[in-house]
Amino acid sequence: MKRLLLLSGAGTLASGAYAHVKWFVHLDAAPPADFQWYSFTDTAVQVWITLALLFISLSVYLDFKLPVLRLKSERWRDTLELVLRWLTGLSLLSAAIQGTLIAPHYPVRGLYGHGLLILEGVTAVMLLTPLARHAGMLLLVLFAGISLQVGGQIIEYLNVAGVGGYLLLRHWYSERRAVMETYAVPVLRIATGVALVWLGFSEKLLRPDFAQEFVQTYMWNFMYNLGVESYSDHLFVLSAGTMEVVFGIILILGTTTRLNILVVSGFMLTSNLAFFMEGRSQEALTEIIGHMPIIAIAVVCLAQGAGQHWTITSLLRRLRGFQPLPGIK
Repeated sequence: MKRLLLLSGAGTLASGAYAHVKWFVHLDAAPPADFQWYSFTDTAVQVWITLALLFISLSVYLDFKLPVLRLKSERWRDTLELVLRWLTGLSLLSAAIQGTLIAPHYPVRGLYGHGLLILEGVTAVMLLTPLARHAGMLLLVLFAGISLQVGGQIIEYLNVAGVGGYLLLRHWYSERRAVMETYAVPVLRIATGVALVWLGFSEKLLRPDFAQEFVQTYMWNFMYNLGVESYSDHLFVLSAGTMEVVFGIILILGTTTRLNILVVSGFMLTSNLAFFMEGRSQEALTEIIGHMPIIAIAVVCLAQGAGQHWTITSLLRRLRGFQPLPGIK
């Protein structure tokens, strides 16, 4: 039990290693021939699967118990949208100026890539204007265009497409706008959750060599640094990757959304502060600018919660005849 608690607590804190690993490592480097991959037969993997299920179950249970808060003021919704548009726009504009597509590890290639780069710049500027619906459509087109160049890995930035969907739904062009707007936050939440789950697998659980290179380069295994020598980089990456997947699944399910996104925001802040404290200002700026869309999404979810649709607890209540509780969630 003591070891289980240690794994749980250390793993939760390990999620503070929330830097986008692919922004800071050599993606072309092959792992050593004797590299230790994760396997379902590993005790640590089995323990973390158990812990993940416990965390998710606890979130669902708490969601039934916690009351619900709705943000009714349209003025606040408009302010939240402004924050979302501006932070996403500034992040894309920075990427365009640096000659990359959305992220540092998506460089421009060929004539098609330069066309996408122009589209990225135009989309970024559009996001800084009141033309929210048009900016949302351009953002979705940009995401689809980049997916044709980089393939399925673009899912790790599905939150960017979620921003486009959010803007389009909030400014729907027909008499159904009031109805469509209620789906804006759920689309944004689920897209962000899928992106987090994908990142947990693609950067850590399925490619632990990426994350371990990052941890070794920047010496971010704080458990080992604190003297817990048994907490290897291998275990540290497993812990961080599993918690990233847990946070993403909880977002997808729409349970304890505010609490969940608050914890995720805290971990992102920790990674940025760690870079600054180590004197790595360039890496810290890369993190902050790249994370601007996530920061904005976090602000929206903190204010509006899970939204009015597509949550597991609302589904279970309908199936079992439960009534929603008033209050805050």
